[in-house]
Amino acid sequence: MTEGKESARDGEYIATRITADGAEGFPVESGRYRLVAARACPWANRTLIVRRLLGLEDAISVGMPGPTHDSRSWTFDLDPGGRDPVLGIHRLREAYFRRDPNYARGITVPAIVDTTTGAVVTNDFAQITPDLSTEWRAHHRAGAPDLLPAEHRQEIDEINRRVFTDVNKGVYACGFAETQAAYDEAYERLWSALDWLEDRLRDRRYLVGETITEADVRLFTTLVRFDVVYHGHFKCNRHKLTEMPALWAYARDLFQTPGFGDTVDFEQIKRHYYVVHSGINPTGIVPGGPELSGWTSPHGRQALGGRPFGDGTPPGPVREDERVDPAHTPPGMTGKSGVSSRGACPARTVSAVRRCAGTLDSRPWPPPRTSVFSRVSAACGRDRARAPDVRPGAPARSVGNRRRGRHTAPGRVRPAVGAASPPGPPLGVPRCSDPGGSGCTIARLRS
Repeated sequence: MTEGKESARDGEYIATRITADGAEGFPVESGRYRLVAARACPWANRTLIVRRLLGLEDAISVGMPGPTHDSRSWTFDLDPGGRDPVLGIHRLREAYFRRDPNYARGITVPAIVDTTTGAVVTNDFAQITPDLSTEWRAHHRAGAPDLLPAEHRQEIDEINRRVFTDVNKGVYACGFAETQAAYDEAYERLWSALDWLEDRLRDRRYLVGETITEADVRLFTTLVRFDVVYHGHFKCNRHKLTEMPALWAYARDLFQTPGFGDTVDFEQIKRHYYVVHSGINPTGIVPGGPELSGWTSPHGRQALGGRPFGDGTPPGPVREDERVDPAHTPPGMTGKSGVSSRGACPARTVSAVRRCAGTLDSRPWPPPRTSVFSRVSAACGRDRARAPDVRPGAPARSVGNRRRGRHTAPGRVRPAVGAASPPGPPLGVPRCSDPGGSGCTIARLRS
């Protein structure tokens, strides 16, 4: 599977490309196009990260809808007067209808709009970020990283395929499953993939090669939403991200890398999922947690080597008008500094440094089952929870087998270094109309 095929499987997206040679009628041109990307959406978050890493802020402006929407469209309710200041529209669907008055597919973000016509050019989220790396190269900042290095392209594509199918889309498959069998299958695939990633990232800093690539961007946008939304809201609850040592350290490493964490708005993420998905959360209540300070705790991943930007440099400070609200992100992540001072591991021994980085742990992964006594003690006074049989070397057991008598309380899991301890009105909008998770869709038909 090659780049761009990930969203072409169902024909739901406008696949027009903006290219250096203008072969499809839309040539690369600085200042002509506007990226519309809601911070809440993981697929749109990709584009915000890549745009910032490559320094395309001057070449491509950005419009940001609010985190919630009604049945008709994403809206620009965060802008004065509820209108995008460049496109002059209240609802994103207006730009789709300028492209096609009879447009009947999803009104999705991210979308790139031609400011000369006000019409959407493309919403093919899978192709947008690779094109920013390749077709827009003439407008990259000095020191921009190569997110699609030719020598690693095949491996990046292979990693992206599994991450998209089983992780990016996998959390949605769990959350929107309508039968127990569908949920069980999605849950098993998700955790098989996360265990594979946990193992892969024990001894390497990044997914492919020695620098950040497109593969890291695509995985990050799901990991950063995992404990905040997917663990509970989508029932992806075998473990929290903070209980997976390598993945948690890896996610913190990326979060503290300029261009990643400074694009993340945790409050908008929570409001989007818990308010819009009324079929899953009919009360519309948005949870107060989780506590976020762990995201800026030391990760120790420098011990694995690698250079995030290769021979390049980090992006500079976030523009004033694009900074995340400080109340919606961990302390210290204001975006004012282009270089993170976090991440150093305070450990003094080699083994301790590796443990801080999530590369060495005294316990096997996944955690083994505990004794009968400790399981009974843990269950006393609280509801029992399911835990898979994960003894080292034990044969895999199906979800069905676990349900037939394998109900136990979870064993004690030592949190990863730097993990923070958890802290002690509905808008009536419809549920997401794109349960497949392929882009942030709100309406398939004009209403």
